[in-house]
Amino acid sequence: MNFQEELCAWYKIHHRDLPFRQSRDPYAIWVSEIMAQQTRIDSMLPYYKRWMERWPTVEALAEAPIEDVLHVWQGLGYYNRARKLHAGAKVVVERYGGLLPADVEQLRTIPGIGFYTAGAIGSIAYGLRAPAVDGNVLRVTTRVLQYGEDITKKTTADYVWRQVYDWMEGSDPAVFTQAMMEIGALVCTPKNPQCLLCPLAPFCGAGQDGSWSQYPVKKKAKPPLELQLYTYWIENDRRQILLSDDWSDGLMEGLYRLPQAAAPLEQTDQLEYAGQRKHVFSHRVWKMECYRGQWDDQVQETLPEHCFWIAKDQLDTLPIVSAHRKWLDEGLAGETEASPDNPESVQISETSLTDPAETAGIEACQDSDASIMEKKKNKKKG
Repeated sequence: MNFQEELCAWYKIHHRDLPFRQSRDPYAIWVSEIMAQQTRIDSMLPYYKRWMERWPTVEALAEAPIEDVLHVWQGLGYYNRARKLHAGAKVVVERYGGLLPADVEQLRTIPGIGFYTAGAIGSIAYGLRAPAVDGNVLRVTTRVLQYGEDITKKTTADYVWRQVYDWMEGSDPAVFTQAMMEIGALVCTPKNPQCLLCPLAPFCGAGQDGSWSQYPVKKKAKPPLELQLYTYWIENDRRQILLSDDWSDGLMEGLYRLPQAAAPLEQTDQLEYAGQRKHVFSHRVWKMECYRGQWDDQVQETLPEHCFWIAKDQLDTLPIVSAHRKWLDEGLAGETEASPDNPESVQISETSLTDPAETAGIEACQDSDASIMEKKKNKKKG
């Protein structure tokens, strides 16, 4: 058998039984591919299942409030993926009547759909000879061919795309595309690949001479930018916490956060130092100096811009940046342990300490409208 035949025969026997592989629905494939980007399959599966239960069609997603979309996505990270999925759904409804087009070039005009995603949708859903080159496919291809150019270069991406296109000839595009991804995920792994069990061993230069660790070649990434920030947990005597919707730093628009600034606030005499925290993003690191305390009514009349009060038992109804969500969860857990006989405290524990990954797609944001009304009321007062 040739390269394609060996690969596809292996896939038909050894592929994982994943829910999005049980359908050729282009929308389901689109959602699964976006979620799988920079996220392990076993981590994204619960999110995928809940997402499809809540928004089973493009039309349903297009009609959803963006705040609900971000809340369901909470925990997956890289929130721009969710925003573009939502924006893309609106375009598909308005421009294509709710059906993703069976044309790679048209697919690439939809927000959030680039070369890879267009190729995945085109080949898997519509059977088009359209390569989908992700990290797994890059790794397999460069090892097989012992291609030593930097994979971050456009010339390398073009070369691999053409090679995969040639390999697809005579095969079922849907099977071939998924087989390339699968063998990269299960056999031709970044570390400790199972070369002796690989069906592509007869065709693989790096596997035959043991040079697999040299491929793919990638230039060293720049270290992430470190930001020193001052983060504040401020609450009042009505069991409310101050949140902010200030997204002027360009990070995670649509996600709420605790008040935070690059310089310390002037009014900190009522706040206690709560330690240092660190959160690593893909290109930035937040080094947070944390303070916690209570403000009185006079201070509430002069709330900082973009800030609003929300009840503690409503925190789970809003999408909150994970760097701050973790601190909130830990702090509220401490309150519950300190007051085990307090019914209200127990209730807060049950809602705010539930892992968003377990409930994000099931629980609706019933109280979010009330939260926003509270926000608007306090802004008017300020």
